[in-house]
Amino acid sequence: MASSLLGRGARTGTAIVHQAGKRTMMAITPSVSEVLPNYPDQIAALRKSIINFAVAATSVGTTPTIPPQGYLDEENKMWKSVYKRVTNLAFEHACPEYITALTEGAAYETETIPDVQRASTRLEDMTGWKIAPVTGSLSAVDFFAKLAYGHMPCTMYIRPHTKFAFTEDPDCVHELLGHVPALFIPSWSRLYHGFGATARRLTMEGRIQSEAMDQLQLMYFAVVEKGLVYHAASGRAKAIGASVI
Repeated sequence: MASSLLGRGARTGTAIVHQAGKRTMMAITPSVSEVLPNYPDQIAALRKSIINFAVAATSVGTTPTIPPQGYLDEENKMWKSVYKRVTNLAFEHACPEYITALTEGAAYETETIPDVQRASTRLEDMTGWKIAPVTGSLSAVDFFAKLAYGHMPCTMYIRPHTKFAFTEDPDCVHELLGHVPALFIPSWSRLYHGFGATARRLTMEGRIQSEAMDQLQLMYFAVVEKGLVYHAASGRAKAIGASVI
């Protein structure tokens, strides 16, 4: 059962993309068009620590026991709000394969953050992959090692409302909406595994610190995180990369 620590909602609006060094950032302009749950940075940071403590004792494919009673109402409402935004944009800008993978493959509940064990079981039954709860970004070596074993790393915390449109910290929205649905696309599933297998081979050859490993990471970022595909029916590029989604 979800519990609540907070009250009134927060308002947000149009996302504005700008450049900060080499990283693309998004800022949110105030608007009365959309009301978000009031889930501020301070509470989100505290909850991240609590959730990660639970995740540290969680095994692959199982749901962490998050105190006091699972996710807060505000966390579930953040998921609902971001899920609605992502799906609305996806139907316009994402490739058809992603849309099918999200709606028929992952087939998440829209009202609450998905239960990891249930989602992982469905994923394993349909693709052979499992969801591996993690506490944050992994090193490239550790991340690729999990892919080689068919485990998709997934953080369990969710972004504050101030970072509704974009967060540099990969949260469960990024993992569950960006990465996991792609595993239901057979060619994309093989691609993920190929990155993991290649990294494992380089590691076994003692080439962790090598140009080849650097190139592998760059290719992963360019294709899996930022990838676009050509959609012949519309003559347009469509999104498939996890960060683009």
